[in-house]
Parts: sequence; C-alpha cells; structure tokens
Amino acid sequence: QGATFTRRGGADIAERSFDEHMVVELRDGRLWMLVRTRYGIGQSFSSDGGASWTSGSDSGLGGPCSRFFIARLRSGRLLLVNHVDFTGRNNLAALLSDDDGKTWPHRLLIDERDHVSYPDAVEAEDGRILVVYDRDRYGQREILLASLTEADILAGRATDPRSWLQQVINRATG
Repeated sequence: QGATFTRRGGADIAERSFDEHMVVELRDGRLWMLVRTRYGIGQSFSSDGGASWTSGSDSGLGGPCSRFFIARLRSGRLLLVNHVDFTGRNNLAALLSDDDGKTWPHRLLIDERDHVSYPDAVEAEDGRILVVYDRDRYGQREILLASLTEADILAGRATDPRSWLQQVINRATG
C-alpha cells in the first residue's frame, strides 16, 4: 500500500544525467529502460520483470541531454517525443515505431524553435495525443500544448481538424 518500498533491481548506465528514466514493455515481454545521458539516450533491458538488467548501452536515439517521453499507444505502436536533427534543445518531434523501437520511420515536428524541452504526453480516450512541454524557461517561460493524432504523425503534418501545435497554455510571470 505504499508504506514501504523494496529495491527490486537496477541498471548502471554510463554518463546518465538527472535520472529521468522511462520504461516500456516490449511485445516479447522484456522491459526496455531508456535513460537520459550526456550523449543522448542510453538503454538497458530486463527479461525478469526488472530484477536484473543488461549492461547499459547507447540506444542510438540521440538527444541534447534533455528529457524525452516514450509510451506504447493503444494501437500497439511506440510513441517517442524527442529532439531530432537538433543543434541544442530545438526540433522537438513526435515519432512512431511499428517495430518496438528498432526504427522510427514516422515523425511530426512539434516545435522547431530553440529552448524547447521536457515533453510529457498522454493518449486521450478519443485517440488524440496531447503533448505538453516547456520553452525558454529563462526568457519566455512558456508551457505549451500540442494536440495530434497517429494519422498526423504518419502524414508528417497536422491534418486532423482537432490537431494543433505550439499552443501556449501558461506563461510564468514575475
């Protein structure tokens, strides 16, 4: 009931940064842990429910040492929100994988501007994917929201009438 916790296992990922790990279950039952690192995104796998983990390695997903988001959608695809073709914390994109993260052929650029980071996402009951993130926390200090669908990501642009990008939902003052 949450009164006590017991450590089940862990992975050692070289050059990890800020411990903002995310875990998804792969179709074969393994757990795939992705870890923010100074070089991008590291990875480790568990075949026993998290009791033991493989040696950490580079996932090849890249990134500017920033938080990312990954989850399995109801369709079975994996959704990754991460920086692509970046020169810092820019080019935040939603990517889809049909093959459990081996490839990411589908992408939609959410925000090309500098200083965009810390995405989080949820799949709504109606199938929309809502992505929240921040921009320029020491300047504009914005929290933004994007509403998109898997079809939008497959098309590479927002095509659904319910879809929109870069909507400011909060701006810090003072």
